[in-house]
Amino acid sequence: MRKKREKSATCAHSLSVSLLVAAAYTHGLGPPMNGLKKWILRFDCGMFCADSEFLGRKHRSESAPFFGRRPDYRSLGWPSPDECLKLRRVELSTVASTWLAVSAKNIEVSPFSMSICSCSITEHVDFATNLQEPGVEPLCNANLPASMHTLDHLYGVVNRAAIHYTGESQLKEVLQNLGKDKYPPQSLEQVGTRIMKVLEKNQTSWVLSSMAALYWRVKGQGKKAIDCLRQALHYAPHHMKDVPLISLANIFHNAKLWNDAIIVATMAVEIAPHFVVNHFTLANVYVAMEEFEKAMRWYESTLELQPEFAPAKDRIRAIQCHLLMKKGRRSP
Repeated sequence: MRKKREKSATCAHSLSVSLLVAAAYTHGLGPPMNGLKKWILRFDCGMFCADSEFLGRKHRSESAPFFGRRPDYRSLGWPSPDECLKLRRVELSTVASTWLAVSAKNIEVSPFSMSICSCSITEHVDFATNLQEPGVEPLCNANLPASMHTLDHLYGVVNRAAIHYTGESQLKEVLQNLGKDKYPPQSLEQVGTRIMKVLEKNQTSWVLSSMAALYWRVKGQGKKAIDCLRQALHYAPHHMKDVPLISLANIFHNAKLWNDAIIVATMAVEIAPHFVVNHFTLANVYVAMEEFEKAMRWYESTLELQPEFAPAKDRIRAIQCHLLMKKGRRSP
């Protein structure tokens, strides 16, 4: 089997008291605080990076551990009910927003050619020039004709103006730090303006429309975010489509459109089975659906790719304890 080296990073920034920096925990900066409401996971090279060598292999599909009568917890690798009471609590209902950055895919796309390289967002967006004119927002083509790539057969896409999407403001700092490898953080309005200045010159760039979608995810405008993701899906080469698909899965997850979220997250895994974020995002959707056996399988495949990824470990333990405690409450 041919080994494929990919650069993946689990990076995050300390956002506020209401956010949990999962990557900081992964990199030994201490356990997360209790009572935090949301997780933010950014898969890109940022403040904290962990390069891993992954195999582009298919993953095991064995079922989750046996949930039957009086199991031998140690032989299954599960915590005992007593151990569950002592473990740090992880709320399975918390939302873990994920975003797969273009730079994590090691690709540069210019108006003239496509080449594989080690690049950054600053290759696509001008963060250096001072902005003089009034701010504008990065709008995509809302009237792009349907194609086999735009996924208009999905309820959440065709009815995107009517979905109940609350937004992902926890991604704001990710957006503000898109140019952080060379430039200081900028305001949300400045980043949106910079994206639009190049997007209006190149509406066929799936890279720029993917970044515009991130802007609208932060702003909480699902319809405009999906407009941009349709555009990204229409123009992106097949092996890059997992970038917009993961964003789309997060929007559907937030909007409680579980079936649509499963479809697009599964497509992302099929396109790039060696990326941690794709497995982790799919697992999160199954948790929200309370499909715990499937969720555990995808968290386990996440750990096959990156064994020390703490958020996946924590969520596996949380599922195990949830099931054990639920069974215990039902016992006579």
